[in-house]
Amino acid sequence: MTNYIPHSKPTLGEAEAQAASSAIRSGQVAEGPAVAEFEAEMATYVGRSGAVAVSSGLAALHLALLAAGVVPGDAVAVPSYNCAALAQAVHQCGAKVLLCDVDPATGNPTPETVGAAADEARAVVVTHLFGVSAEAEEMAALGPAMVEDLAQGLGARRTEGMAGRFGRAAVCSFYATKLMTSGGEGGMILSDDENIIEFTRDARSYDGREDLRPRWNYKLTDVQAAVGLAQLRRFEDFVARRREIAGRYANRLAETSLTLPEDPPGGRHVYHRYVVGLPDSWIEKHGEDAPDEAVRALETKGVGARRPIHKPLHRLMEKGPFPGTDAAWSRHLSLPIYPALTEEEADAVADAVCTLFPAEAA
Repeated sequence: MTNYIPHSKPTLGEAEAQAASSAIRSGQVAEGPAVAEFEAEMATYVGRSGAVAVSSGLAALHLALLAAGVVPGDAVAVPSYNCAALAQAVHQCGAKVLLCDVDPATGNPTPETVGAAADEARAVVVTHLFGVSAEAEEMAALGPAMVEDLAQGLGARRTEGMAGRFGRAAVCSFYATKLMTSGGEGGMILSDDENIIEFTRDARSYDGREDLRPRWNYKLTDVQAAVGLAQLRRFEDFVARRREIAGRYANRLAETSLTLPEDPPGGRHVYHRYVVGLPDSWIEKHGEDAPDEAVRALETKGVGARRPIHKPLHRLMEKGPFPGTDAAWSRHLSLPIYPALTEEEADAVADAVCTLFPAEAA
């Protein structure tokens, strides 16, 4: 299809190409000084005292949970409205997944939904979904060790502060289509707890040790770190561009029948995803397949849209009910938003969406 607008696209340019090339020419391509520099700059950006770079967001979450004291047989609370990585990290610790529900508007866990699971949980994973910060400060006070997942929320803020500053640890993902990338894969653990930093730094590599306690080959390379540094140094420009596109969408889609995303009170949405709520009439017509039908309809117009979550964890695990999660999953639709999206492409997306979802009669 000509002039097709993909749902997701990494933003890479000459700065990243030169950074990767310089790392390769240096001969230091495995973990080295670029990794240490990337860690230091990420810690400064998020406002934590230490950081440990690893090979993926899943690796970061796995090690962060272990460092927070999760052992086999423990329960870890995670929001059902999320990807499989959360459950996989818990399983890799030998622990049990304890699902909690979410706010159907934002998709984020809340103090109430997490609180319902807190008594049984050794730890809780709090996500900042789609780029909007959850109420992490309140959830940190519930008792279990809290790990913040910044895979979609790096740079997001509420009145009380930046996402990632409230848990015992926070983790990032630098996959190709996240808010920033370290060359396709990568992750980071951030914490003010020196024990967590020391544990995860030791556990990411098994070589040259004096004992055989479990460790993993989770290292990031200097080539990846060089790309990550180039991205981090442009990150605020990326966020500004995402917010500019979101503002353009908000103006164009204000007269449609969709529910539009917005900043949290006193905070900043970083728009990893531009997630709209489908109208009741569309849901009544198509049922829980409503987002898939919208995806197919926009595809015919040259626009790549997606369900923002493939399938909720409680459906994969055949558990329930989780009414907030089900409501979000049956209503949410993700539209293209990334720094490389042009004004013309954003307008083409808006044109297609306006045609499909005109304002409903009062």
